[in-house]
Amino acid sequence: GGGGGGGGGGEQLPPCGKGEPFLCTGDLGFVWESRLYIVGRIKDILCIRGRTLHAHDIETCAEAAHTAMRPGCCAALPVVPPDTGQDTDGEALVLVAELKPEAEKAAAAGGGAAIAEAVRDGVREAEGVKAYAVVLLRARTILKTTSGKLRRRELRLAYAELDDAVRAA
Repeated sequence: GGGGGGGGGGEQLPPCGKGEPFLCTGDLGFVWESRLYIVGRIKDILCIRGRTLHAHDIETCAEAAHTAMRPGCCAALPVVPPDTGQDTDGEALVLVAELKPEAEKAAAAGGGAAIAEAVRDGVREAEGVKAYAVVLLRARTILKTTSGKLRRRELRLAYAELDDAVRAA
């Protein structure tokens, strides 16, 4: 039933803000010339060193920074790093990215550091933000949903576990 939201009982979905006639969908967009443009998701916004950045923009720059990067398989994640002496001012940027299959052997033979540095430089030049860490993965191993979307929350948790394990060693 009738326009309110979920089931057939006529219940209304809660408004997004105080008295606002909008619903919280998690989408980020704007209205221009009477048209609505969806530009992303609110949960894909990163705040790094006081700057608001879109994860997709950073991921695109990272993928373009080196030919070894596998398109559509890079995740930009905000993390709160341990106190390492680096000035991160709150959250820091971590990139988790897959390599193309043909690049895996070179990365394993010591070329991974050069790839990570190229990615760091590319993101810094294009977006003006330094990556705290770049994690390179084998092809087809990044966490995705069944529909192919990056599972950023789970990737962030996996990175935190990896970071804890490295510090404990």
